[in-house]
Amino acid sequence: MRSSWVICGAAVASVLVGIVLTVNVPVQDATYLLLDAVVGLTYPLVGAFIVARRPGNPIGWLFCLGGTGMALQALAGGYSVYGQAHGWPGVEFSSWVVNWVFFTGFGPLFLLPAFLPDGRLPSRRWRPVVGALVAALAVLQVVLMFRDNVWVWGTESPSPVGFVPTEIIAACFGLVVSAAAVVGATALAVRVRRAEDRRQLMPLLPAVVAIAVAAVVDATHSGGEWALGVWLLALTLPALPLATAVSIFRFRLFDIEVLIRRTVVYVVVAAVLLGAYLATVTTLNTLFRQHGGVLESLLATGVVAVAFAPARDAVQRAVGRLLFGNRGEPAAALSHLGQRLEATAAPTELLDGAAETVARTLRLPSVAVLTPAGVPVSVFGGVPEGGVRIVLLSGGRAEGELLAAPRSPGEPLSKADLAVLDDLAPHLAVALAAVRLATEVRDSRERLVKAREEERRRLRRDLHDGLGADLTAIGLRLYVIEATAPAELRAQVTCVRELTQSIVGDVRKIVHNLRPPALDELGLSGALEDLALDVHQGPNIAVTIAEPLPELPAAVEVAAYRITQEALSNALRHSEATHVEITAKAVTERLVLRIRDDGRGLPDPLREGVGSGSMRERAAEVGGELRRSSEPGRGTLVEAVLPL
Repeated sequence: MRSSWVICGAAVASVLVGIVLTVNVPVQDATYLLLDAVVGLTYPLVGAFIVARRPGNPIGWLFCLGGTGMALQALAGGYSVYGQAHGWPGVEFSSWVVNWVFFTGFGPLFLLPAFLPDGRLPSRRWRPVVGALVAALAVLQVVLMFRDNVWVWGTESPSPVGFVPTEIIAACFGLVVSAAAVVGATALAVRVRRAEDRRQLMPLLPAVVAIAVAAVVDATHSGGEWALGVWLLALTLPALPLATAVSIFRFRLFDIEVLIRRTVVYVVVAAVLLGAYLATVTTLNTLFRQHGGVLESLLATGVVAVAFAPARDAVQRAVGRLLFGNRGEPAAALSHLGQRLEATAAPTELLDGAAETVARTLRLPSVAVLTPAGVPVSVFGGVPEGGVRIVLLSGGRAEGELLAAPRSPGEPLSKADLAVLDDLAPHLAVALAAVRLATEVRDSRERLVKAREEERRRLRRDLHDGLGADLTAIGLRLYVIEATAPAELRAQVTCVRELTQSIVGDVRKIVHNLRPPALDELGLSGALEDLALDVHQGPNIAVTIAEPLPELPAAVEVAAYRITQEALSNALRHSEATHVEITAKAVTERLVLRIRDDGRGLPDPLREGVGSGSMRERAAEVGGELRRSSEPGRGTLVEAVLPL
């Protein structure tokens, strides 16, 4: 409604005029002007937005009324002190108004928690409670109007119509405000307990409790601690409209997405410009050694006018980035994703942090990247059950899908969000294609290595048990023939027998090079123990097999044997260890191999040698991984995890 915006504009103008009038004359204590400015600027703005979209909801009108009351106090206070210094009429009236007009608007705000967040009471049983609270607030309002003294920015004087002692006013104020704070906190707690979706109300509970504590401090302390209560109220009161706006915005009660951004923007800009105005006036007053000069006010106003647009733009960008990430800056979003992809070491790890990058870039609760089969390859905050689903296309092929959840249930992503996601999708598709190709290459290599080792095991068995045995038998027959052959043939038979023995030796070398003989003769467990027995000098070597190992693929056996062989060689040559422990166990279709020594550890900085690279390559060939860790003086651990 237009009237709400008129009220908002009048409140803002009243605050600004009151500030200008007050800072141009010396006053003893303008602490409450801070409270008037904070509430007078924030509450009407939030209230006007809500009223414009839900005129029948009392929450918006309560915000407008509360802010207007504080704004009128700022105006009346400024008129009173400035008018007294310059002989303006109506100073006594404005001084009297200062002491009660704030409560005309601010008092009804104690009813606000009972109506949050939908503008209705928790139940009909709350009507008598709210009615009693309204009556108490009305009585206190009347009592404030007849206070015996008037107080204007630190200066007290007798009231022309007052007769109620200040002590009684303070006691009544403390009782009523404390009771109102308890009622409000209780109403909100009941809402939280009964609400179907408690998250909707959780932002409001801390704000109301904080304001209640600040109000009790302000109402029950006197003397120098009055300022403490005012500062606490100034810090906590803006939390109420902001928390209400968060609740409304987050759950789309009134469909006012712009509310939070504009409210925060203009409150921050107003605070910054107000500080700039006060700083400019104070500085100029100090330089010119005078107070209340027109020149100082004009110069300060000029500074504020010049700074308004840049300050608003800067704050608006910052607030937009805080609430919605980089959706307004697609280039920045692409840059963040590109930096994340660029920082990835291995192609198969390209998408490890992609979902997190997208989620943090747009401030989304959960994002997931799925393969065409629906398998998650990158997840942040869980796989979204709803939201936006974008097909990731690369080279005309569907590489997967991007799932993005809305910021809150029932809040669809905006066109700006979807535009950024559409810009990010091709890059994610390329990364997903790269991961797919890298995975296919890795799987192909694993299959080739496993097939190679299985074929080598078969060849070794055939050569050893077939060709080797046949050649040995031929050699024995030639030996018999040599013994019985005529003298003229004996030399030729001897030559053939020696050639056969040489061929047998060559076959044995080929068999040995195809695959470590100990693996076929003793198995992996026996082969590892045989490695330990081959060490005659040096550290004590213990081999522990957790339980009988299952039948292992040939490639895994060779990889485990060669890794152990290299790690043991490093421990013997470089670590100066006195004890080496070799353990192997099968865990959930994986062979876990550990070689630990108690030597001096790895050098710092660590340089990867040929042997270390060979171990890592052998593990990678079968789809496993190898890790080396060390602490100075506490030895080295080599751990290989090989899939079975």
